[in-house]
Amino acid sequence: MLLSQRRLFAGHFFSHSFCLGASEQKSAASIYPQRDTRTTGVIMTKIIFKNDAQRQYINIDWNKVVARLEELKNVKESLGNKHFTQSVREWAESLEIEEQIRLLNVTLGGLSNDDASVGVYATRPEDYERFAPFLEPIIREYHKISGETKQHHDWNIPVGEYVLTKIDPSLDRVSMRARVARNVNGWNLPSSMSQDERVQFEAYMEGIFAGLSIAGKYHSLTPGHAAELSQEEADQMRRDHMLFNDMTTDNHLTSSGIASHWPHGRGIWVSEDETKMIWIGEEDHLRIISIVHGNDLGVVDKSLSDLLTAMENAGVAFAMHPTYGVITTCPTNMGTGKRQSILGMFPNLSKRGTDEANLKRIAKELGLQARGLSGEHSQMDERGTADISPSARFGVTEAEVTKRLYEGLRALYAREKEAGQE
Repeated sequence: MLLSQRRLFAGHFFSHSFCLGASEQKSAASIYPQRDTRTTGVIMTKIIFKNDAQRQYINIDWNKVVARLEELKNVKESLGNKHFTQSVREWAESLEIEEQIRLLNVTLGGLSNDDASVGVYATRPEDYERFAPFLEPIIREYHKISGETKQHHDWNIPVGEYVLTKIDPSLDRVSMRARVARNVNGWNLPSSMSQDERVQFEAYMEGIFAGLSIAGKYHSLTPGHAAELSQEEADQMRRDHMLFNDMTTDNHLTSSGIASHWPHGRGIWVSEDETKMIWIGEEDHLRIISIVHGNDLGVVDKSLSDLLTAMENAGVAFAMHPTYGVITTCPTNMGTGKRQSILGMFPNLSKRGTDEANLKRIAKELGLQARGLSGEHSQMDERGTADISPSARFGVTEAEVTKRLYEGLRALYAREKEAGQE
């Protein structure tokens, strides 16, 4: 892929979380993240790490936990503090002490940040069963689940049907991306991995990469690793919008333990043709990514599906929940774990980037999310270039995600044309 093409994928790489609040850095409350008033005109956040966050509740003081949750409700009510009800507290206090510690760790990201929208991160795949009295209501509310809905999977996505030039002839060379979040059976989730386990997982995945039917190369961030990237090489990969950023700058990731032991056990595998990538050790064990510069949404899906199949054939067993589908560290990604998007220009709906709210509102009406060039919380340019994806993660199959993106884009571009005529 040409460097000029890679730059078009800016918004397709640096949104390292689809857990609401995970990339926001505006925390400011009591003994938790504080404003640094020494920096004029810039709001800085004091980063707190997991050990420090745990010390606030030494010996599992649920009175302190509840008091902090009540304090947070006066700032912003996350799903985590909303659903930590009196009955959940009584259930939590009935658990063995080891499980109480685990449950506390699930809540640390939310307790340590006053801007969290969800505020929970699982520590092990089995958390979703063991801590269901707390986590299930959060999952159901976030994904708008009612009744006995069960996640199903379907990668039967046609090539040649969802062609963007059918929407507009100008959509011939478009930045298209699909990614899935995945965790692997038999390992703690990133929020509770030790440094040794992170390094061991990286070595395990290197064995998988060696057995892939798709040619590629692994690049490590682990100090002393045989394939370690130099600082200059890592910085260049970030400028090329391939490698994820330093995770220790995000208080949601540090306080929950996800960013612990940085950069040990982290890295990126890149296919020989640079259309497929696998991140190791970010918010989930794996972020598996396919990028295509073209006009057929089915092609990017096929590329991603082929990579997932190759990984399973090489011996990877992905962690799955019998009801909620793909198990992810943040419950917002449960279901398919899939996000598919394109970069499109909407100068009329966004009023040349000056009214992003209007584009986002219309996109939401159509079941889509509109984000800036660099993903969540970033801005659009003067052409109204936006990252557009379907909102749904749970209760839809992988094939339906693609169909919803295509149908939503048809409607969105129609509205863009109408706005231009007006």
